[in-house]
Amino acid sequence: MASSEGAPSGEELAAIAYTLPPLTPKGLGLATEAVLIMFSIVASIVILLRIWVRAGFSRVGSALPYIPATVFGVCAVRYGVGSRDEQIPNPLYQMRAFEYIIYWEVLYFISSTIIKCAIGVTCIRIDRRRRITYSISFYMCLMIVVALGALGFVFANCRPFAANWNPALGTCQKVVTLTTVSYVVSSIQMATDWACAIIPFFIVADLQMPRRAKISVVAILGLGILASMATCVRMPYLKYWDAAKYPNNLLYHVAVIIICSITENSLGIIACSLPPLRKLFRSYYGSSSERSDPKVSELD
Repeated sequence: MASSEGAPSGEELAAIAYTLPPLTPKGLGLATEAVLIMFSIVASIVILLRIWVRAGFSRVGSALPYIPATVFGVCAVRYGVGSRDEQIPNPLYQMRAFEYIIYWEVLYFISSTIIKCAIGVTCIRIDRRRRITYSISFYMCLMIVVALGALGFVFANCRPFAANWNPALGTCQKVVTLTTVSYVVSSIQMATDWACAIIPFFIVADLQMPRRAKISVVAILGLGILASMATCVRMPYLKYWDAAKYPNNLLYHVAVIIICSITENSLGIIACSLPPLRKLFRSYYGSSSERSDPKVSELD
């Protein structure tokens, strides 16, 4: 039903939006789609190899939300993410894009939390000293609490839920903004990324293992540094979630957020899935009999 002023209702806008054909990605949008697809393929291959060597729910479980998040990310690109305002033929494309962005964001929070917990569990299994266990457990609990809070915000922010991308359907609270929540989540993620990147170096340094294997493990776990760099790059772009303050080229800037986020998640999945794959390269690392520290077996 149309409003008394003659403007289309939220339901009518939604009906029109769902008739819009997908756009052909160009420029940053095409780059965003390429990064999403490339990382999903690489991460999927690593995960499949991880399952083949030895299944582990904490590692494999991260793929459950990761893959559909990639799909929603690609769908968002097809409806305008990465495009400048003048490249979008109809303003309703932004509505469709934001619906997919919301779905992607929810799955991203879940996947990112599982990935960081998986890396934390791996570190604890390798080194059970109290200072290591307590530090990592603290960051894991903090990340879980923050992720749950962020998810709660996304689901409670607007009534009905679809008003997140179609404001004509309902209302959203103005006390806490998505920009504020994103800054809080990203700050905690940055701290956990650095923790997951730095702590393993101290763990591996104390292990008695072949130098070649030690360098490889440090390099694998050190992917967390690159993940934290992606989080740093994303930080300046979070302000663009505030559409009222930055109304121009919103979907263009969101593409950078998605690229950084998928890079962070993908490197995390690869980092926590690769150590057990050392079994595939015994001729390079040497047999298990060459190990003199039983802790090294935890990497398998």
